[in-house]
Amino acid sequence: MNSDVYIKDTKIFKYNNSLNFNPRKKYPEGLDIEIKSDELIYEEIRNLFIKMNLDKKNIGKKNWNPFKDFIKPGDKVVIKPNLVMETNPINSNTDCLITNFSVIRPVIDYTLKVIGKNGLLIIGDAPVQECVFEEVIKINGLKNAINQYKKEGYKIELVDFRKHQNPKIKCKLVSLNEDSSLCEIDEYFEKYAITNYDLRKMHKHHYKGTHEYLLPDYILNSDVIINLPKPKTHRKAGITACMKNFVGANSLKEYLPHHRNGSIHKNGDEFPEKSLIKEIQSNIKNYSYTKNIIIRILNKIFKIIEKILKKDKYLEGSWYGNDTIWRTILDINKVILYADKSGKLQDKKQRIIFNLADMIVGGEKEGPLRPSPKETGILVASFNQLNMDKTICQIMGFNPDKIKYIKNGYELKKYKIVDNNKYQNIGDKKINKHFIPTEGWSEYLIEKK
Repeated sequence: MNSDVYIKDTKIFKYNNSLNFNPRKKYPEGLDIEIKSDELIYEEIRNLFIKMNLDKKNIGKKNWNPFKDFIKPGDKVVIKPNLVMETNPINSNTDCLITNFSVIRPVIDYTLKVIGKNGLLIIGDAPVQECVFEEVIKINGLKNAINQYKKEGYKIELVDFRKHQNPKIKCKLVSLNEDSSLCEIDEYFEKYAITNYDLRKMHKHHYKGTHEYLLPDYILNSDVIINLPKPKTHRKAGITACMKNFVGANSLKEYLPHHRNGSIHKNGDEFPEKSLIKEIQSNIKNYSYTKNIIIRILNKIFKIIEKILKKDKYLEGSWYGNDTIWRTILDINKVILYADKSGKLQDKKQRIIFNLADMIVGGEKEGPLRPSPKETGILVASFNQLNMDKTICQIMGFNPDKIKYIKNGYELKKYKIVDNNKYQNIGDKKINKHFIPTEGWSEYLIEKK
């Protein structure tokens, strides 16, 4: 598959999933299923697939299916939307938080049309631990839609990839070890952290020369993954799009180093300045999972102080100096591409990744969990997630060289995300939607005139 990036400026800035829309009434190749969906966005996605010349010889015919080019009957397919959280605490707007069903719908239809009623389609994600999975799939209409597909005889399942919430899910350890991008900073492995999770588990799987991730069998057994991110600004990584969306393909967050505890003066990357209070607060947060009453009281005290003084924009590695999360993002994508069904890394890519980004409404300011809506009307698609993220970064109005996982992604010598750095943007090439970055990235990402 080529690595070009296709951009569609739809001029649509709202979702309307209340339309009772049946594609077969309009398109000769459509499934005959009555499911509420946004008719206009469905058509724009269909037009985008035509622009990509997918199944070119059959366009306009009843047997046309854009996914025939990369999915075969009998393939195991996983659709990976962004279902990070069911609520947005700052404005109750989930349009800028999670992948909208109107974008997921045509992807389901064309996938089922290829694999048929004997194939199995998995739609799954591992959102943050606070997320109530049943609520998020109800909010974006996935639950009702999947029930309707099942009534029609299709084998389609919604799966919570989180091991804590779904203990029966089967997973495998995937070891990158010396091929991990984290190895360069292993001298400080005891500082690896992710807020609100048990760091003892992290340090069992991430230490000098050892780096392991926990992937669900659904991901490892897949032949094709269709990646449906919701592009947003991100407090730790700068932006989140295709590559960061694969964080939700890991079953335990304790396996995902997000920052290093402490200031840069003590070999951490959590905040830039020397601060005894912040060092203490950082250490308290690292043990917030314990049942120790003193730790819990201290943690509550610091939360009250945060509210009074306003949440510090640099705490928890939420700034442009974060030198850890980009390494984890690259590791995850290496695993997604090169780990075989048994979890062992191979020299050749093991599965096809197709990416379709839902930027009809994106997220700016304090993403990924507290974003503000940014109406852009944009859809982006590609078979390469690194090239696509570079393009999305430009659409947001940022310099991709300042996003570490993008810049360093092109410099990988082994387990490359992209085989050839040459690609082109096809479509509306010079779009700049001027996203507002998070506070910890604003002075770095906003170009001074």
